[in-house]
Amino acid sequence: MSDRTTTAVTAGQHLALDQLRQITDSDRGVFLSHVDTAPAAPTGFVEARISVGCAGLPRVEGGLRLRSEEPVTLYIPPDFPFEVPLVHTRHKRFAGAPHVVWARFPCLYRSTATEWDPADGMYGFITRLLDWFKAAAAGELDAPGEPLHPPHALGDHAGGLLVVRRDAPTAADDEPWLGAALLHHVNADRSDVVGWLPFGRPWPHTLTDARAAAQLPDDAEVFLAPAVITTDHLTFEYPDTARALIAALARGRITARMILGLVGLAADHNRRLRTTADQTGPDGTSRPPAPVHLLLGTPSRGNSGHGSRRTHLVAWHLPDFADQLTRRAVTAYVDRQLPELGDEIMQIGEEWLDTLTTRWLSLYEARPEVTVRRDHHTPAAWLHGKRILVLGAGALGAPAADICARAGAAHVTVVDKSLVHPGIHARQPYTDPDIGYPKADVLADRLNQIDPHATRIESVVADITRRFPVLGVHSFDLILDCTANRVVRAYLERARRTDPTPWPHLATLMIGHQATRGIVALSPPGATGGGTDVLRRTSLAARTDPTGALADMVEDFFPTEPRTDLFQPEPGCSDATFTGSAADVAALAGQLMTGILHALNAPDGQHTMAALTVRTPSGPTDPQPAGPRWLTWPNDTTITDDATGYDVRIAPAALAEMRAEARRGARVRGPRVETGGMLLGSIDDATGIIHVDEATGPPPDSLLSDTYFQHGLDGVTHHLASRRTATGNTSRFLGLWHTHPHSPAQPSATDRTAMELLTLPLDDAPTRALVLIAGGPPPVWQKWLTTADGPDLYARLATRTTTAATPPAPTAPAGHPGPGLWWPGGYATRPATGNTLPAPRRSDDARP
Repeated sequence: MSDRTTTAVTAGQHLALDQLRQITDSDRGVFLSHVDTAPAAPTGFVEARISVGCAGLPRVEGGLRLRSEEPVTLYIPPDFPFEVPLVHTRHKRFAGAPHVVWARFPCLYRSTATEWDPADGMYGFITRLLDWFKAAAAGELDAPGEPLHPPHALGDHAGGLLVVRRDAPTAADDEPWLGAALLHHVNADRSDVVGWLPFGRPWPHTLTDARAAAQLPDDAEVFLAPAVITTDHLTFEYPDTARALIAALARGRITARMILGLVGLAADHNRRLRTTADQTGPDGTSRPPAPVHLLLGTPSRGNSGHGSRRTHLVAWHLPDFADQLTRRAVTAYVDRQLPELGDEIMQIGEEWLDTLTTRWLSLYEARPEVTVRRDHHTPAAWLHGKRILVLGAGALGAPAADICARAGAAHVTVVDKSLVHPGIHARQPYTDPDIGYPKADVLADRLNQIDPHATRIESVVADITRRFPVLGVHSFDLILDCTANRVVRAYLERARRTDPTPWPHLATLMIGHQATRGIVALSPPGATGGGTDVLRRTSLAARTDPTGALADMVEDFFPTEPRTDLFQPEPGCSDATFTGSAADVAALAGQLMTGILHALNAPDGQHTMAALTVRTPSGPTDPQPAGPRWLTWPNDTTITDDATGYDVRIAPAALAEMRAEARRGARVRGPRVETGGMLLGSIDDATGIIHVDEATGPPPDSLLSDTYFQHGLDGVTHHLASRRTATGNTSRFLGLWHTHPHSPAQPSATDRTAMELLTLPLDDAPTRALVLIAGGPPPVWQKWLTTADGPDLYARLATRTTTAATPPAPTAPAGHPGPGLWWPGGYATRPATGNTLPAPRRSDDARP
């Protein structure tokens, strides 16, 4: 052993050498024979020659033949242990073996980023080297089931960059595949493989045909490149001379004549594709000839021991002389065979091959068959191939559209009428040169650059409510309302309600006033409510939550009184907005979109109306905010008021209370005695929806019989006031419900008279009230009571008239409120079947 100390040796290299000496002294079968501490220029590597004892390693058929001691040289980099040493053999006996690069460099790590631990230093490195020799002797360098390491072809960026986007063909029946790759010439340094054209079948005759075949825009530059796919794996590393490559290909019955003929055929076809006009660029100058590349494929992709292999591709860049050669090489086609090449041309070609080196293009894989999307196991995979409509291109719409584009959505339409203004750069993805241009256009241009081969971004610069009818809502898979605009939400709710065809998924996203909270309302296809409806439910649930866990959401999104501390970033009449940074917006947008995608990935049948609330994290010493929380609701029972066309949406809890009261009444008062109570909710004239949140039973002073129901007043005022307070005036007196047991759910003559002459003994009596009747023939009615299948329902929104008079009433028992205290909706008597009116029974007298 010899050491030559020099000041150029780094501290890391000293550490490596010290560790190496400790290893060799520990009798692990590793012997240090020489250390050259004069770092090699210009890399600065220090050489350390060692021998690895391999005498005791078991060998199997197919494993590498190892000597009792295998000498190798370690090249220790200056940045050790943050850079991995190299292993170099002083022979070529391992050439062609898996994971041996350039015949002399065993490859110990598939991924140094994940497998190399700097803390282990040379101890971990030598252990890995010993494991490599053990696997080599056992024939397990490519262990069964592990991905095969493809052949090496050192890329040359000077030759250009090739991105392969389409699955490659394979050779079959022991015959190589010959043809051409269709390339999109993206820029002077890069081309993309966007299609494959087998030899013997028609190739595109014009640029228009070629663009159509590759689904490229009208201005795309396309050309052909000859391609050869072999039947057998050639070698672990490709040679660096053309002659050696042709010799290797000859083993697969691919000759020099075949290669030269295919190169000439593709070059000739490229010239034929361009008309005189096509040969001139936009500036009037002549376009340069198409670059000449040769694509070579071998069956080298897959897992060891697993079935058929996929094609591994490399691209050989040919110099300009190749194009000159092929101009003379193409003579004629013979029975669908490659062009005949004369002896003179072959001689020129052979001489050219003898002098030509192989310049391999840098090649990036984007083929689905050999690459796996980095988001394939995430909820975002739902977006792949989908059509998305994004309403709004601002702080939420822009990142939402970006997420869709990066997830591989097939088509994204962004609708926004706003222009880019100074100041929005603080949190929206626009730049100073974009000022004055439509947000939707700028965003679409930027997102179209993410993956133009897979995703198309379309911009619509228009008012959403005016343009929405022509957008073709049913062509989309998901609508993202990112406008935070009440008008847009109400418009969508009404449009969704009046459309007989189920809408796609609708998600409504909002950010709080300080960008510390976010909320999304999700309405799957078939859900009774849209964004406005679901946000209303969220407000009610948050306000009535006994734990108060969502009190901050109420204050931020659903305040009882309109917010007065509005933030207007520009003076004048600019729209109020929230305060928040790009970090705040990104955090909230990411959480909301991830939540939406989790919900969309739920199994069929589990989709329901839902709302997600999220919060941004606080500082380490601040009170910690609660995490994300989902709220869900089943569908309402929906009926239509034929007089107004409004939808009446009855919450499951309200209908369940009505059924419970009807069952109790049938049990304690008799199966034909009517019952009823109040309805609480709200009327939304903009959307045409009547929300029924709650149904109560009859007050104690109500009168019930099998011919009429008269609603009492005990406790009514207090209950209504408490509910208004609890719900922030969201849910208030709406009307009355009553039953027609075993009878049609239709108003009687007395009911109709009462609906026309409404009176209400409250100071804040509404001008309208909902009349809801539950009934049905005996089978329907009885089934509702026993199995909860819905009854027949009738709904009517009755309006008070200015000349309303007190409706006639039966004689009330002594002590019972008179007719001046009646309520609208099922309170008047129904005609008796006989001349004698049965005595009414008080609800409190009917208790068992």
